[in-house]
Amino acid sequence: MRADAHFCKQCGQPVAAAPDEIDTRSFCPRCGAAVRSNARFCARCRTPLVAPHEWVTGPPCPTCGTPTRPGARFCRICSHPLQPASLPPGSAQPSRQAGRFGTGTLLPLTVLAGRYAIVEKIAQGGMGAIYKAQDHRLQGRIVAVKEMSETAITPSERRRVLESFQREAELLARLEHPNLVRVTDRFQEGERQYMVMEFIEGQTLEKMLEGRAEPFPEAQVLTWSGQLCDVLSYLHSQDPRIIYRDVKPANVMAVSGTDVVKLIDFGIARFFKPGKGRDTIEFGTDGYAPPEQYGKAQTDERADIYALGVTLHRLLTLRDPATRLFQFPPVCSLNPHVSPGVEAAIAQAVENNKNERHQSMEEMKTALLGGGPQTRRAFPTKGKPTKPTRPSTALPSGSGQPVPISATIDFGTVLVGSDVPARSLSVAIPAGEQATLSTDASWLYIHPRDVGDGNNQAIVTLDTRRLKPGRLSLAGTWLKTWAGWHTRFLVPLAQEQHGHVEMQLKSGPHQYTLVSATAVPQRWQVYAGWIGTGLAMLIEAAIVLALVVAIVGS
Repeated sequence: MRADAHFCKQCGQPVAAAPDEIDTRSFCPRCGAAVRSNARFCARCRTPLVAPHEWVTGPPCPTCGTPTRPGARFCRICSHPLQPASLPPGSAQPSRQAGRFGTGTLLPLTVLAGRYAIVEKIAQGGMGAIYKAQDHRLQGRIVAVKEMSETAITPSERRRVLESFQREAELLARLEHPNLVRVTDRFQEGERQYMVMEFIEGQTLEKMLEGRAEPFPEAQVLTWSGQLCDVLSYLHSQDPRIIYRDVKPANVMAVSGTDVVKLIDFGIARFFKPGKGRDTIEFGTDGYAPPEQYGKAQTDERADIYALGVTLHRLLTLRDPATRLFQFPPVCSLNPHVSPGVEAAIAQAVENNKNERHQSMEEMKTALLGGGPQTRRAFPTKGKPTKPTRPSTALPSGSGQPVPISATIDFGTVLVGSDVPARSLSVAIPAGEQATLSTDASWLYIHPRDVGDGNNQAIVTLDTRRLKPGRLSLAGTWLKTWAGWHTRFLVPLAQEQHGHVEMQLKSGPHQYTLVSATAVPQRWQVYAGWIGTGLAMLIEAAIVLALVVAIVGS
């Protein structure tokens, strides 16, 4: 053993110093072991040797109040980046790149504004996040906290996004309607903006559409549409009028266990300004935004009517409106169970010319749900009606409604990857006319495309390799729920597919023929999916078991 050794290399016990080298300050007051004179803890029993108030600490964390170590860049409790005041004097400020300290990093039990304790993160987006939290000042009431970080935004977009966030908070704070979320508070901490809202337990309609094989029942959609017409009518009746401008399934929340829906996300809502030629900023979602929202004119309440019509069209047909902008086949051509009155109301709502749509939400609600006649609201126009900026599906003047479906083609149950006999389609074309056939389904082929002049037959071929079967979704016990996380990605399931063949005459109305097939996966695909699910669950269970053993062992 070395002469200056402090511990034995065999047993690890402290080595007592010579009597003339012992200082009374070098012994642990609890176990009597020899310690270094500048030690803060005993090496044997871990007893603190310095009073807590004598420890050298930096300023407290601005988020949770925990004392920090001088020079620390992150809090050891909540992991939040420390403010510049927490750095030692004279030290260089760390560079903060855009998005480096973005949103969605709050940990459970983090307290905001001294009252909102974070429970869990609900959603994460590109520029914001939403948390479930408890309000300590109101007996632990559950609220939703919407977070937006300025550091996650480029300097050129910062002003616009901040104005949008503040406008959303101000709008919702002064509005009160059963189909709107309530905003109760707004504050800022560091470079993050926060908005406290009513917590809604439920799912968006966009989430409910994911993996769905059949359209929603008409009765359910009409129940939702009545509420959406009411809340949008309430917004349009404000002074000045509020135009929502982004009606779509992702912005409609269905409350769990009820038929109630609520409109969420007012980030791009705006006030209507009479006399203004066009919108200052173009916003909206492709497929749901009307032609005038692409910068050719100022949007009014008829933009919300168009977007609501597109939303109802998708709920009743499952057709994504972004596949063909401004083109909507009749609802009954994709879903024969929809009543003609509802089909006609939706067709009028999605007219490209806003002067041909319903002129108010009350009028649209009456057309959808029935009721007494209402006077159409007249909108002043200057000169000719606004023309759509993209190709239109509007029928020629005097052509009337689209020709009703005369026949349907049902391929029945089809095995993915198998050979299926082609079907013959007979189209009714007046003498001397010609027509062009097309389809919006990637798994359908039509030959020939041009018919007429005595040839009124076309061959419809099904490419089964392009059919996409559904995915198995499990729910119930914790084991089924766990397995369901994997089966929805791995285990294929039979699913009905819908498409349509469109016939367009050179002079005359369109005609649509519904084409359907039930895609059934190959047996080996199902077996492979279940094997993959079992392996994934075994790997996850092994990882969890290893972590538990490591934690217990440590």
